[in-house]
Amino acid sequence: MPEVKICDVSLRDGMQIMNRHAVIPLESRLQLVEALVRAGVPYIEVGSFVNPKVVPAMADTAELLRAMPAYDGQVAALVPKLEYYELLRRAERVNTVALFVAASEAYSEANTRMSVSEALDAAEEIARAAARDGYRLRGYLSYAFRDKSQPGDETPVELTESICRRLVDMGCDAVALSDTDGLATPKDIERVLGFVGDRLGFEHLGVHLHDRRGLGVTNAYVAYKAGVRIFDASIGGIGGAITVRHSVGNIATEELVSMFESLEVATGIDVGPLVEAGCRVSQLADFVGDPPPPSKIILDELAIRRAEIEASEGPEADLGLKQLLHSLVGLIPRGGMEDDLSVGERIEEAREQVSLFLHAPTNRAAVLFSLFSMLLATGVAALFVRVLPIAWVARVEVIVITLFSLGMVMLLGILLTMIQVSGGVRLPRDLNEREREILREALSGVAEELTAQTGFSRHYEV
Repeated sequence: MPEVKICDVSLRDGMQIMNRHAVIPLESRLQLVEALVRAGVPYIEVGSFVNPKVVPAMADTAELLRAMPAYDGQVAALVPKLEYYELLRRAERVNTVALFVAASEAYSEANTRMSVSEALDAAEEIARAAARDGYRLRGYLSYAFRDKSQPGDETPVELTESICRRLVDMGCDAVALSDTDGLATPKDIERVLGFVGDRLGFEHLGVHLHDRRGLGVTNAYVAYKAGVRIFDASIGGIGGAITVRHSVGNIATEELVSMFESLEVATGIDVGPLVEAGCRVSQLADFVGDPPPPSKIILDELAIRRAEIEASEGPEADLGLKQLLHSLVGLIPRGGMEDDLSVGERIEEAREQVSLFLHAPTNRAAVLFSLFSMLLATGVAALFVRVLPIAWVARVEVIVITLFSLGMVMLLGILLTMIQVSGGVRLPRDLNEREREILREALSGVAEELTAQTGFSRHYEV
């Protein structure tokens, strides 16, 4: 049996941050679920059932649950209030309900608009309903280690212990003590776990650590030495609280697994699919404009892949339209989905997606260049008209400038249209050769079709 249990929260804690900047396709998130299943992660938190106006990233959690593959581990979703529990109860595949409370009054009010006491009462209502319906329970206790609203920035250990005890009494298999701000130090971990562990034992205690100062994995090691055997993490180290300013991600699942492997501590998890999924998460982060995931394992893997591509194909010019390629990445199945679609079917799906982007391209550089050129040309024309030594020019100066400007707008509009439907695409360097070939075929086919439809010449170099 594994000596530690690693619980992945990428799809909930991770995606609620990434997905607030741009909508990440359901297919891309489904691929992350599949990677976690292949890796053998025993606990996957797929999402949360919350107000979609507050956290729109979680609006399709039920749809993601229906689409995920068969899995015999814990499939969890978070519910902060009883009013959303019915949504979870109607969803498929969920077998674990995650409760959420905080040890910080300020954070509880900001995040759930409830005091700590009210949040505990709400959690107890959900726990009773979940126990009646046969669900397993897990609890989250935010700000269990540090809270800036407390004297000395330290959360009182007595408060952490009393809330933790109440969650255990509700029936939680595990209570994840959360370092929500990522400010906890190894001394904080020892201080809190020493007090709480002595009184409650470690059977039901876990840690949910964020990594603001590079101490995340170190804190996990300290927690392991203290007696903790349940650890939360996310692929690539993505994640964070949506109501925390300058929120930081979790410790990376692949780094946590690697750390325990180096200690010869069994996790039961294959790190290979996690690294592959981490590379995909890096592409998604780039797509939404986020910085790359902080995981050093993923950054190292991406650097190796780029070096291999450059060695075989040479440096690639950045020809723009990067969003186009990122939209296609999620359409290429991996692993368990290899046999579901033929290469031809994958190409057709990719070509449909390319068509959407080519019909409504975005090329801000071309737009700005055209506007600047128009203003420059108009200014030059006005100056030219001013210096002409003809008396009547002054009387029709406005008409001349206006007609010239209209002509330039029409000409540049035509040129801009041609610029936007032509150009090149730089393939992400972390794609393998098979994926690159699929994208080349898709782009070539679509460019030919759109050229025939509109008559504009399109030349795509991939």
